[in-house]
Amino acid sequence: MNEPAHQTARDLIRLCDLDGASRIVDSELQRCDDEGSSADVWNLRCARADLTRLRGHAEEALVYLSAKEKANPPESDDVPSLIALKKTCGYCQGMLGKYAISDKLLEEAEKLARNAGLLELLCEVWHSQAWFLYVRLNFESSDRLFREILSASEQVGGWYFRAIGLWGIGKNIMMRGHVNSDATLLTEALRWFEESHDLFAAAGRQRYAYGDMAVCHLDLGDDQKSLELLEDLLPVYAEAGSVHSYQVTIANIGNVYRYRGDYLRAIDYYRTAVEYAQEIKDPVSIRKWTYNIRLSYSLLRQSVERMRTTAD
Repeated sequence: MNEPAHQTARDLIRLCDLDGASRIVDSELQRCDDEGSSADVWNLRCARADLTRLRGHAEEALVYLSAKEKANPPESDDVPSLIALKKTCGYCQGMLGKYAISDKLLEEAEKLARNAGLLELLCEVWHSQAWFLYVRLNFESSDRLFREILSASEQVGGWYFRAIGLWGIGKNIMMRGHVNSDATLLTEALRWFEESHDLFAAAGRQRYAYGDMAVCHLDLGDDQKSLELLEDLLPVYAEAGSVHSYQVTIANIGNVYRYRGDYLRAIDYYRTAVEYAQEIKDPVSIRKWTYNIRLSYSLLRQSVERMRTTAD
């Protein structure tokens, strides 16, 4: 029995094959002129919105879903489509920094999935909620949800949610290690990332979690290893057209050069990252990379003053 088209597209998105997923989604929606309100059509619409968001156009994705919901809303008894719609809109709102709206939509999606006993969809919603908790530095709550995903992954089956759970736990351990300059935690985080990477690699996606590993290696003092991982990862996101991940990777390369004291080069990378963040209207990244530019200029001035003092 052939796998439904929307599931094939979902699997390709998970492997960062955005072009392959787009071809399937576009072809299937063209067959029905993107009309109707069946579960299959709504799954394809949510996949199209995810692809649009991943390419840096969260607002466009929301406009598309809003128009389709107004014209052909999911049936009231089609709980999976209602969950997918709320989850997808909630994620887009979160990417635009509209956390109150995002939280409300994701909470509604979680309640629907929990009440219906739809564990796989519940894990999808938990993943979204955990990510935005992490972005807002609520590492304890984010870690709890990623551990829920890891615990549920055996019952859901397959490799994906186990890999996501491992990755998310590693992210939160990494940030605790980063904030506290704790080499033990950073080393522990690497182990979680490596196990997650291996699961993705076995499924066909190489270099997953390289960016997170790079952060750990830089904090552990291995700037060369960090740079190698990031430069290996950058063309993957460029080829996929994943703008958000691309600009984060550029900024992380800037962090390596700032660590090395090459502040002007770091600023160049941060400026490029800001341009991409502005293009996709990502307020969190804009604030972070702008702060890093100011910090690098401050460190540069301090470096110049030290050289002048030494010369005197």
